[in-house]
Amino acid sequence: MWPAWTTCCTARLTCRRHWRALPQALLVHEPDFADVAARHHVHLQLSGHSHGGQVRLPLIGHVLTPPLGQKYVSGLMQAGERKMPVYTSRGLGTTILPVRFLCRPEVTVLTLV
Repeated sequence: MWPAWTTCCTARLTCRRHWRALPQALLVHEPDFADVAARHHVHLQLSGHSHGGQVRLPLIGHVLTPPLGQKYVSGLMQAGERKMPVYTSRGLGTTILPVRFLCRPEVTVLTLV
């Protein structure tokens, strides 16, 4: 399901001793990679890709999301046993269909402390 280089790179970056003492933030386009990242020394994942589902229906939620953007669709969630924070931005664009419904675009500003 995941390209081999993504798992390999995550493991290499997060396992080096001199990095382990520092908090690790991972920027990865596909939000569903959080399940892999949560098994490594990653403290926060920031993603996009799903556009929040673009079309959301009352009582149902998102209707269609792209591959690898189906579990962590929008907003702040937690992944894995460590409950690693995953933030998925809805972004400004669209994917598949050039339309949004009940899913406002967003620009996210995060302050890391």
